Amino acid sequence: MTLSQSILATLTYHDIFDYPLTQQEIHNYLINLEVRAFTVKRELNKLFLTRKLVSKNGYIFLRGRSKIVKLRKLREKYSLLKIKRAQFFARILKVVPSLKLVAISGALAMENSHKNDDIDLVLITSKNTLWTTRFLANILLLPYKRSPSGRQISDRACLNVFIDESQLKIGPPNLYLAHEICQMKPLWDRDGTYRRFLSANKWIKKYLPNWRPEEVQSQSRKSKSKSNFFPLSTFHFPLAENFLKSFQLLYMRPKITTEKIGDHQLFFHPADTQKWVIAKYKRRLRKLRIASS
Repeated sequence: MTLSQSILATLTYHDIFDYPLTQQEIHNYLINLEVRAFTVKRELNKLFLTRKLVSKNGYIFLRGRSKIVKLRKLREKYSLLKIKRAQFFARILKVVPSLKLVAISGALAMENSHKNDDIDLVLITSKNTLWTTRFLANILLLPYKRSPSGRQISDRACLNVFIDESQLKIGPPNLYLAHEICQMKPLWDRDGTYRRFLSANKWIKKYLPNWRPEEVQSQSRKSKSKSNFFPLSTFHFPLAENFLKSFQLLYMRPKITTEKIGDHQLFFHPADTQKWVIAKYKRRLRKLRIASS
């Protein structure tokens, strides 16, 4: 891709989510090309002259899409309330010592939630405690979880990703997953887990080479251990882990559709958003006569 094509591709990708970008965000999420911010600014000015792009209130978007600026501002208001709710959930989960990181994912991580959206959370666990941690997290957040029937969704917790720290690399590598990783917003982090997670997924640089993580305050386990009412030793019994794994799989098996269930990673996505987003992105690029990589 040329720089001009990369900018158009970046805005096209975010347009799928009705999400205009600032100039800085275009640089941060620029697809495939590693360039300096001032170079992006210079190319943007050229694209404005060709009328392929439009700028309004500090946001940049494709021609004919001015309505998404108002939409982004509206969704930011919804999202700020949901983020406070997510922080409340994260404080509850701090009592589980086998949890190493709690983060917001999905639309909320970009402050682009709809009014009635739930709150997607990513949880990273200590080694060999995936199923024990999931069981305890679900028990603790039981009063606040979205209902399986879909009747109660708005502002409810959705624990849709669990990752064991022994296998932090996730895949398959693609643009959608790279965005999901970069957009994650840690609510709290123990022992530098967020940093290790990013290090294990360095492949994201192939797709988003300019992106840099924000500084995250890591909390040492030692300083927080007094606040945990579950004794740490209870999380190191293989029999308990195996029993809870069998118990939860037995409960989940009739309901599994597009979920990905592994020994070290769990992804609960009833709708396979990844496939349709990538397919839609490629169709739009073809209309712009831009080759996807």
